[in-house]
Amino acid sequence: MTTYWNEKIETLPREELSELQLERLQMTLNRAYAKVDFYRRRFEELGLLPEDINSLEDLRRIPCTTAADLADHYPYGLFSVPLKSIVRLKFSAAPKGQPIVIGYTQKDVQNWLELMARHMTATGVSIKDIIQVAFNYGLFTGAFTFNQAAELVGATVAPTSIASATIQLQIMQDFRSTVLATSPSFAMHIAETRERQGIEINQIYLKIGLFGPEAMSPQVRGTLEERLRIQAYSVYGVNEMVEPGVAAECQEKSGLHLAEDHFYPEVVDPHSCQPLTQGQEGELVITTLTNEGYPFIRFRTGDLTTLDFTPCACGRTSMRMAAPLRRSDDLLIIRGIAIYPEQVKRLLGEAAPEVENYRLIIRKRDGLNDQMEVQVAYPANFVSDWYQTHALADNLRAHLRRAIGLGVKVKLVEESTLSSEKGQIVFDK
Repeated sequence: MTTYWNEKIETLPREELSELQLERLQMTLNRAYAKVDFYRRRFEELGLLPEDINSLEDLRRIPCTTAADLADHYPYGLFSVPLKSIVRLKFSAAPKGQPIVIGYTQKDVQNWLELMARHMTATGVSIKDIIQVAFNYGLFTGAFTFNQAAELVGATVAPTSIASATIQLQIMQDFRSTVLATSPSFAMHIAETRERQGIEINQIYLKIGLFGPEAMSPQVRGTLEERLRIQAYSVYGVNEMVEPGVAAECQEKSGLHLAEDHFYPEVVDPHSCQPLTQGQEGELVITTLTNEGYPFIRFRTGDLTTLDFTPCACGRTSMRMAAPLRRSDDLLIIRGIAIYPEQVKRLLGEAAPEVENYRLIIRKRDGLNDQMEVQVAYPANFVSDWYQTHALADNLRAHLRRAIGLGVKVKLVEESTLSSEKGQIVFDK
């Protein structure tokens, strides 16, 4: 039996949904034009007014917004409300390592909680469940959304954060957790630890896995479902927008239902930002329809996907997006943490300006970026004795961990072993 959190909206006929989107789009465009200088200038340069956008298709007349635009207006240049109306701030990074700050009003926060309650209900989560949230709360603020949405559903929350896999398994057994919310790579680590420690599968009570922000391939899903004896579902968010909550799978597992009453999606050519025909793979572009604090008009997410508008067997009428397994830019997701290579370059320069060349080794398991190693060339005139080598490596390792929140292996190597392409990225399976 299919259950809904908000059945009226989730099963709204497509024609009525389009009318609601257009109504909310026009409100968003008017808000952006009146309150955000960046968007007002963009309209004026095009010779447009918000009322000139009379259909959803007209939206393509407006250029795409990029993460670089957000960074250029750091910290509050794209806010559409006074700072006193913002109840939550989120820090992120742009492709070149510059900072970005996103702001949410009280209404925005409530919207995202309602969306997550919808998504959880769509996977079968109910008031009877105990949800173990094993995300890094310091770096993935979406962990708080999981907590609060679970409470909204009426489920019991066990926030376990970055506790080791051994402790996670102990809590699973002691608390009889039925839902695991974490990244696919950490879930894989938990499964391997269970097997290594000889814990029988019938000693844990999990039935559902909610996984993000890494995309979960069919292979990874199958492995997790077999090794943890669960039903595994993907939850999707946009780092600069709302994470998680933009989209999630239902029990049919036939794509991620996108919350179209809050977001208008397009799939565009990554080079021209022009919309592609239905079914073609391209970059997902999203326009927010209800954001108060930080409206986005045609924001480029960097995720490559396809959109499916055919009816879903679950009864929900929203379109479904394919899991975005590739990117149009060089963003790396490692154990659930988003990292830009430019960010690593900047951090290495801060910690050791004498370092001139380096290479990033991304180790992959089961299609997931599981580990990052930074191979750094010995600086010129560097005496490679044991003490100096380890002191420099320890300094770089500590600086990267503090800034990124991820344990990174650092190895000093001879310059001749590195490519002339500084900052080369190598994927090692």
